Amino acid sequence: MKILLSVLLLMMSHSVWSATLPTNKNDYCARFNNPDAVRTFSIEPANLMNFKNQGGLFNGGVCWWHSRFQRNIFYLAIFRPDLRPLEKREVRNLIKEIRLGKTVVQIPGFHHFADFSHAYQKEIQAELEAWQLYDGVVLGSWIDGLQGDTHLEPAKLKHSLDVVYDYVENKQKIAYQKLQIKGITSHSWLVIGMKSGANGYDVGFVDSNNPRMTESYSYKNGEDSFFIKGYGNFVPYLGFTREEERLTTVARSFCGQNLSLNTPEEQWENDYALDLQEARESLP
Repeated sequence: MKILLSVLLLMMSHSVWSATLPTNKNDYCARFNNPDAVRTFSIEPANLMNFKNQGGLFNGGVCWWHSRFQRNIFYLAIFRPDLRPLEKREVRNLIKEIRLGKTVVQIPGFHHFADFSHAYQKEIQAELEAWQLYDGVVLGSWIDGLQGDTHLEPAKLKHSLDVVYDYVENKQKIAYQKLQIKGITSHSWLVIGMKSGANGYDVGFVDSNNPRMTESYSYKNGEDSFFIKGYGNFVPYLGFTREEERLTTVARSFCGQNLSLNTPEEQWENDYALDLQEARESLP
């Protein structure tokens, strides 16, 4: 495995998009004129979470929620350094709003997410842990069903990566993947770019255990698992796709892209429950 920056830049070489997150509505909405815009944000460390995965139930981390919070920032955040920073109590409400992912959020007093997440690490961490508890206690025990295979038939693994490649490179989405590691251990990362070659794929990702940079993994056709030192063998599974659709709908509605937020709240909650159910399961 190697740091991806040069590979990622090659994957997105046709993009001339600024790598910094937007500071006004015009810049925010300009992303719809450039299909690579949101994924390109991951190149710039200033747009990434300042602290790594930690804490959580039994001190086992909050990787799922760390990754999803980061994706919410890519999709829905506007930074407003020209405005006064919020009071502490206001910040907690803002962080909750980012977590919910149901509206575009303006973050006053900061140029970048790295600075914001550094200043309010304690508050963000508390929200990630509350989110973990909500998913586990309110919506059902998320740990149930996490135990799964760390190897997959090569043809099935290749097919699953073909699906992710289409999702990321053709549909220009940021993919959330659950990583099924040995036992009941489950990790996650965000796939922000892929390069297809004759022998397999280079997968560009942001890992909550090393969130300040993009990295890459080279998968070779015929392999039945991924392997990274410290993780061992594991299989990645695409997940929380309905959540991504909601984020995109919110963004397009904000920019007047012929969409309106007329989806019933109940439907969003049902979609959320389905995403969680799929995250608890592994592919056959």
